[in-house]
Amino acid sequence: MSLASISTRIRVGEIQSYLRDLNLLGLASALTLFLVIVFGFEHWITKIIANALFVAALVFPALLRHHLFWLILALSSSIALAADWYVSDNHKYLLVYWLWVMWISHLQPSRDEAENVLRWHARFFLIFIFLVAAAQKFFSPTYMSGEMFELKLLLDSRFQAFGHLIGIDRAVSDEALKLTLVLRSPLSEVEGNALILNSTDWTAQVAKLITWYDLFIQIAIGLLFIPKRYHTDLAGHVLLLFFIFTTYLPAPVFGFGWTIAILGLVTAFNRINSLVYLYFAAFLGILCYQVPWREWVLA
Repeated sequence: MSLASISTRIRVGEIQSYLRDLNLLGLASALTLFLVIVFGFEHWITKIIANALFVAALVFPALLRHHLFWLILALSSSIALAADWYVSDNHKYLLVYWLWVMWISHLQPSRDEAENVLRWHARFFLIFIFLVAAAQKFFSPTYMSGEMFELKLLLDSRFQAFGHLIGIDRAVSDEALKLTLVLRSPLSEVEGNALILNSTDWTAQVAKLITWYDLFIQIAIGLLFIPKRYHTDLAGHVLLLFFIFTTYLPAPVFGFGWTIAILGLVTAFNRINSLVYLYFAAFLGILCYQVPWREWVLA
């Protein structure tokens, strides 16, 4: 056996040992703090407070275990949400809820009780988020028709690169964008204030495929986490990881992806430990998805 292979085995063993020694509360705290700093609110009060607490936690890591640390983060984020509630994305509401859960968990007298609080709420949020989202989509005529994703593929710059990769002619989306400029012009007059956007059969088919995939996988994830059994949990985690890896490539809502990855990791930790490594890969994937590949594809 070569020295290189021995060295590699030692390094892998050290990583595995480090991961085994991690406790759920500390891991969830670190990942949540990263979520707040990188994908949190842009309100100036919250930004200043979060950055100050982050620096303080770097100097005094024990602060991460103090309930007042999380109370301040939860309060400042709640203020930011209240100030901009009408333009805040849904995942920002989830972030605030989770910060209050972090505060409650750090109030518990023992680590086991704190981790039980995290696990219960993580499972509840996974069930609630996906089933409510699926129900909302199912009862939305514009969603179920595929119209929503067809418009995104034609008009949303975040989806255009993905559409270009799967064979949607860029000229089609460029023409649709030009037509929408007519509606924005104060000098133009459009009968009924509506325009018919040119599309293609392939665009409509892709939109319907994405629609049904999104609906069914969300229903399945929500239902699988209800029984709290090993095999249903395993299937739920596999689908959740697949959802994270596939959804946040074309749809860059990275804060939501990071949040549900935390929820999944918390639910899997010390129950299906082999999946914890895949959740770390999901966090890495979300970070990698932020490279400007969309600009490269459309260039």
